[in-house]
Amino acid sequence: MAVQLGTGQHTLDRSSLLLSQAAYDDDGAEYATRIQLREDKTEATWRTTVTAVRSSTGGTVSVDLECFPNSAQTLRTGKPRLIRDLVAKLEPRDGMARLSVNALRVPHDRVHFLVDVLRDPERQTPTVVAARPAQADPLWSERVAGTMGQLAGDASMYLLWDLATANAFREAIGHAHRVGPGCVRTFLPLVDPAWAPDAVRHRFMGPSRLTDPADQAWRGVARRVHALALERPLPRQLSAVAFPDRCAEQQRQERRETMDKARLLTAVPAQRTGERDEELRVEVTLLNALLEQADKELSELGRTVELAERTNTSIQGQLQAVIIERDNEIEDHLTTLDALQRARAEADRLRLLLLRQGRSEEVAETAASLPGVPSSFEELWERLAELEHLTVTADRRIAFGLDEHAMSRTWAAKGWTALVSLDSYAAAAKGGFNGGFYQFSMTPPGGAKPYPVKQIAMAESSPTMEKFGDERLFPVPGGERAEMQAHLKLAVRGRIAPRVYFLDDVKGRRGGSAGHLVVGYIGPHLTSMMTN
Repeated sequence: MAVQLGTGQHTLDRSSLLLSQAAYDDDGAEYATRIQLREDKTEATWRTTVTAVRSSTGGTVSVDLECFPNSAQTLRTGKPRLIRDLVAKLEPRDGMARLSVNALRVPHDRVHFLVDVLRDPERQTPTVVAARPAQADPLWSERVAGTMGQLAGDASMYLLWDLATANAFREAIGHAHRVGPGCVRTFLPLVDPAWAPDAVRHRFMGPSRLTDPADQAWRGVARRVHALALERPLPRQLSAVAFPDRCAEQQRQERRETMDKARLLTAVPAQRTGERDEELRVEVTLLNALLEQADKELSELGRTVELAERTNTSIQGQLQAVIIERDNEIEDHLTTLDALQRARAEADRLRLLLLRQGRSEEVAETAASLPGVPSSFEELWERLAELEHLTVTADRRIAFGLDEHAMSRTWAAKGWTALVSLDSYAAAAKGGFNGGFYQFSMTPPGGAKPYPVKQIAMAESSPTMEKFGDERLFPVPGGERAEMQAHLKLAVRGRIAPRVYFLDDVKGRRGGSAGHLVVGYIGPHLTSMMTN
């Protein structure tokens, strides 16, 4: 239905209310508009707010979707189609980047412009760059197009059109930041192509995962970009604008006019009894209308206050969750820093001993060949072959899901440390070490790579196993499943708090897994009596 968007409230139907507001500058010219649609449905109240502010350099528009559930039912919220429509109509820009509804083609001669976009210090949103595979793949095209279609307004999107363009992009930006054929990379702001370690900040997904029908990790690209969009603060133009409450002023004016009519009727003396009765009926009708209007206003005000309180409660909950998450991150980083300092101290002592023995060339060669830690669980999986004493049967898709979280780089590094430690123990056990992994980490033999004992749990509690033991059955060589209780903690606290579960059968006592140290699970914290 068509609605005249004058300032004020407009009732669309029994469940929908449209609020239109405007703000004016000192010269009386309108410079900001806010349109809010509230829909009171059975399952929830939905509120969509569009705010637009004009400035000397252009303008800024935001779309905000709020959902207030009316029951315990879990509701799935999606990105309003209105955002795609606005992006298509307004063609907004983020610094040098153009925001679009679909990926923009990058031909060979436009590669350097794309590199400039990535390096642009004014860019504030992610830039997603995909490179077409060498051989056409319908599933790849479908997934990339589906991903790009969800990112309108939240990221700029570019498609390297052919192999020559992908190669030119690699030469222009450097090998570390490349986007090879069939790959997708999400570039965060402030890209530094000259510094190779910067590349790990920009999430990378290879073609094998995008073309595997069973792998759903491609959905994580859009989820990650959406999460970043929600974390980004509103531009100052939007957060600072104030809209006068002209609706309340309009309602007060209507009440004054109604009261004036009622007073006028009572002030004029009646000529006859019949006329007086008619005047009283008119007066009563006016007063009843006034009371009805006041009742509607009070009801609407109460609804507005209720939604404001629910919004405030939600914000407080989110703030508390962020505080807890940051506290957990600090504790994890302190634990990691402690382990790093110990490792550096040990390395310095060994280096000094070698130098005293005149083996400086050997020290230099070793330092140059030392590999770094993986920056993602996908990279960790690619390096499993380096751990010759481990058998990893864990579901890689569960492990790869950890890459979607902000702490993934820390978790992947600690996960690699945990696997290296298990591999070191397995080698020692095969070489005659008599104790288990806990004893190995408590009193490590020479050359061992122990894991912090505070982050080792060799068994679960009996109540947890009685109720959730089935979750701890993981595959072992031979196709069977075995119970695994021993686990290593990659994070001390938090909702995800990843774990590495393993079965120590290096000494060969359990049949199918004999002679193996099996890692059966790498992923989020499993259900326990503490988390249930």
